Amino acid sequence: MPNTPNNHNFLQTAITLSLFFLPILYLTQKQKRLTHKQRQYNAEREKERAFLHNLVNNPSLQPLRPPLPDIVRRVLQRCRFAYLSTMDVAANSSHLSLMRFTYLPEEELILMSTNIYTKKYEMLEKQNGVALLIHDFSEGSHGNGNENAPARLTGEYSITLNGTCSVIKDVVLAERYRAAHLKNNPDYPQMLMFNQIALQMQFIVGKDIAMLRVDVLSARICNINDEVIKWNVEQESTA
Repeated sequence: MPNTPNNHNFLQTAITLSLFFLPILYLTQKQKRLTHKQRQYNAEREKERAFLHNLVNNPSLQPLRPPLPDIVRRVLQRCRFAYLSTMDVAANSSHLSLMRFTYLPEEELILMSTNIYTKKYEMLEKQNGVALLIHDFSEGSHGNGNENAPARLTGEYSITLNGTCSVIKDVVLAERYRAAHLKNNPDYPQMLMFNQIALQMQFIVGKDIAMLRVDVLSARICNINDEVIKWNVEQESTA
């Protein structure tokens, strides 16, 4: 086809219209996806509220039994930080540590890591009973990799978990847990290079970093309205 002025004008018009409409189409589709995500998010929150409210109004349904209820599993999956409480027997006191954690739903356990030259590690070598406090107080969309996405934390729930904490001595198992912990904390600083020397900047990877496993035995879930539900591995005595 000869390159006539009309053909040239048509091509220029088509390009101009494409440059004008494609960004609009992209933004429209993006907004639709975000709106859909927000609706899903709101539906999940309403489902959580209804579940908890029903249990509070029916005490005979508590404590819940394994597996962990969905409301707990979702909170554990969308949170990253927990307060770890251990007992300092020598000082007749308790010790509190802020920890990054990873929840493995398929195994229903919680992973953490720590330097072996710390006070909490010393205490964990002497005891295995621990308590964890986890809350999903809203921090915007931090941690989900998309500043335009709905907030991952709701600001509605806090969970107190009691269980046993063990130091993973099996090297193969420890590395499997370590890989899962790293994957769940992609925003955690890894290594800082200084004069071609790798400086350890976190407590997940390193020759002196131990992997910890918490098996949950009981849980108390509380919302901002002070409604509480309980979960327990063992059946409570009726005596």
